[in-house]
Amino acid sequence: MNIKAMIGYIIAVVGVVIVAIGVLDPLKAAFGLESIKSFYIMIAGLIIAVLGIIPILKSDSGQKVTEVPIYHGKDVVGFRRLGKK
Repeated sequence: MNIKAMIGYIIAVVGVVIVAIGVLDPLKAAFGLESIKSFYIMIAGLIIAVLGIIPILKSDSGQKVTEVPIYHGKDVVGFRRLGKK
């Protein structure tokens, strides 16, 4: 997992926590946000969560194969490189 994906997960979790603060009145009171409407807090949390999901989806998923085996029957006789020439 690369650093961009890790940052994306952290931002998404923060967004979900903000949505939870907007939904649960005791959390809203604990953070002193009674004057702000719950709808606005939930929308802000949703936007932050979506912004956190974007880097997760754009990050590479694992290593890409750059060489593939060349078979002669059951034996591997060499490797062929993939990618740019």
